[in-house]
Amino acid sequence: MFHGSLHWCIHNMIIVFDTTAESFRQMRAPVDPDGADIFEMDGTLSMSIFNDAATSIDIWMARDYESEVWALKYRVKLPVGKLTSQFRIFDEFWWLVVMSSEGDVLVLVKFGAWVLQIDVDGKLVASIHCGGLRTTRLRFKQTLVSLTFFPTLEGYVVNAPPFI
Repeated sequence: MFHGSLHWCIHNMIIVFDTTAESFRQMRAPVDPDGADIFEMDGTLSMSIFNDAATSIDIWMARDYESEVWALKYRVKLPVGKLTSQFRIFDEFWWLVVMSSEGDVLVLVKFGAWVLQIDVDGKLVASIHCGGLRTTRLRFKQTLVSLTFFPTLEGYVVNAPPFI
């Protein structure tokens, strides 16, 4: 949720759903966003995307959201050779999550049965073996703010314990 709207990539465009006006619109993407991940970073709509060879990750930020002007903020070169030799695997199916908290960028990459933390300079910071663990690119943002588009209905199961 950014600027009161939900955003997601479909093929070569960004779809925006305004939750107040309950309307859809298209937004220009910085590059072909097929396979991109959209997130909020430093109060700005951002996007991360692998290059075709899966050797680097580009992190784009919407410099001007209203005018749909994007700027390339980081290009994280992945140490694929080092990772392949260190973890003795090669997995061409990478999962990526980029997050930002207070200016720090956290790049998490699922590589085989491992989840790796890589800094913006492409250095391996930490790793954890998670064989059998399923990963997702979904993020949950905790809030105490009641969202108006989820009405409170009496007797509705979601409004009863243990969900409240």
